[in-house]
Amino acid sequence: MLHAPSVYDFRTSSIMFGPVSDMVPSTPIFEMYPLGFTTMAEYMERHGLRVRIVNLAVLMLNKPDFDVEAAIRDMDPVAFGIDLHWLPHAQGSVEISKICKKYHPDTPVVFGGLSASYFHEELASYPSVDYVLRGDSTEEPITRLLYAMKGKGRVDDIPNLTYKTRDGSVVVNALDWVPADMNDISLDYSFNMKAVIRYRDMMGFVPFRDWLQYPVCASLTCRGCTHNCVTCGGSAYSFKNHFGRDKIAFRDPELLVRDIEHIQKYIPGPIFVLNDFLQAGRDYVAAFVKGLSKINLRNPIGFEFFKPPAEEFYEFLNAHLKDYSVEISIESHDDDVRAAFGKQHYTTSQVEDSIQAALKHGCSRFDLYFMTGIPKQTAQSVLETPRYIESLYEKVGGDKRLLCFSSPMAPFLDPGSMAFDDPERFGYRRLADTLEDHRKLLVQPSWKHIMNYESDYLSKEDMVETTYEVGLRLNRIKARLGIAEPAVASLTEHRILQAREAMKRIDAIMAGDPVQRETSLAALKTDMDRLNESTVCEKTELNWPAYVGFHHVWHCFVLWVTENLANLLNLRQPVPPTAGETSEA
Repeated sequence: MLHAPSVYDFRTSSIMFGPVSDMVPSTPIFEMYPLGFTTMAEYMERHGLRVRIVNLAVLMLNKPDFDVEAAIRDMDPVAFGIDLHWLPHAQGSVEISKICKKYHPDTPVVFGGLSASYFHEELASYPSVDYVLRGDSTEEPITRLLYAMKGKGRVDDIPNLTYKTRDGSVVVNALDWVPADMNDISLDYSFNMKAVIRYRDMMGFVPFRDWLQYPVCASLTCRGCTHNCVTCGGSAYSFKNHFGRDKIAFRDPELLVRDIEHIQKYIPGPIFVLNDFLQAGRDYVAAFVKGLSKINLRNPIGFEFFKPPAEEFYEFLNAHLKDYSVEISIESHDDDVRAAFGKQHYTTSQVEDSIQAALKHGCSRFDLYFMTGIPKQTAQSVLETPRYIESLYEKVGGDKRLLCFSSPMAPFLDPGSMAFDDPERFGYRRLADTLEDHRKLLVQPSWKHIMNYESDYLSKEDMVETTYEVGLRLNRIKARLGIAEPAVASLTEHRILQAREAMKRIDAIMAGDPVQRETSLAALKTDMDRLNESTVCEKTELNWPAYVGFHHVWHCFVLWVTENLANLLNLRQPVPPTAGETSEA
């Protein structure tokens, strides 16, 4: 299973990716592979297959001389699996598939992920792609596919599969493997650690470049969503219309607790619970939180909520957890703008009450996110955001546990979102339709030119200018309140000003002589690379604390011993599934 960088030639190309990754742990190369890599690999190994994850993007980042082609040439698998979950990987993922075919023309190449699902027929038509697995739950279909490749099954029987026949025609099987729950999979990070021991390969498995310094882990509550944010490719609309899911699939709270227990056994970092578990209802919430209390959770844990919880809920969390944090993306301080985005189910006033309640009841930190580029949002509305944030800090007495962030909706509208499918309805003009269109955009010289949309309310120029201006103002607020260290705030301001100037220089080059364009852009590469990370905020602001204890060291040592013994003595005898043993959707 290979994870590609967003742009394959990023080490030699001059591209100003901008602040597109400032709010996530990875770099603009998006080297963080999706959680599905781990769940699929664990599932396949449980059913008798051997799987290796190779994070090519991390290896390329950490080793400037890492030879991707030589590494792939030396591999000899039954098949290559490549993710195209997030659309910014459209360019790099397909380029990696071409390299696989160059050195292994007879080895099947399999794609998967939500973006791959959306563009499945176009993707399958590429000469370097043989199979595309669709939907959000491909653990069982990919296992069946691998056994079919080994002569134990037929591809025309495999659900969710799009494939190319020998004559080049594309066949689309039914999208009917959509499990009602998430109980047959396991997000077990000890699997990754065992694989590191087995293959003697640490960097090929790490989720993102700086993971060893900041070992944050995620736990997945559900697949699907109950909400309809109009630009989100993971909304209820998107899952129903493109990924075969009309009902959200939850993981039983007992299993979710078990996942987290496994994490705290080996990994000292914070644990982030993805997708709002409040969607599952009161009984689920009680079972999950009480379960965390029973395992004596010591790691910091953070929760993502899609609407602001009430005070009683924070009291409940505080009674059962030692160290919890909260994250909410409210997008805008303007209720009308937020409603146009699809979040009409709460008001700014309710958010403020929720923040104050959380801080009152033991919340370690409260991360609040704003976004630029959403429907009905003008430049003036965006520029009012810092003033609102300043007033919010006044309401909470300058409490440093509140951390506010703002970023642009870039580079893409998500494929499968309501805004992508019907852009005019939401005030957008789509600038790219096909997968190939997006691949070409990704190698443009700046994030302004990479964007796949224009807004009726906010021009591309306004998007760039307001993004940097809000970054400046918010950074100054944090410095004044002591939330950002003076040296860090000074560096951030300098970086924002330089990034803004670099964008102007790129625009001037693009408007100038095309013959000189490539040479002029290449001269900016060093500056671009330096300004591509921590642009509008210092990325470490996102980091929660991590605490290393003796029990982490001990459990890792025991795992190392037992895994080496198992490999040495070949103790594992996994039993492959038979037609009668495979679970049904």
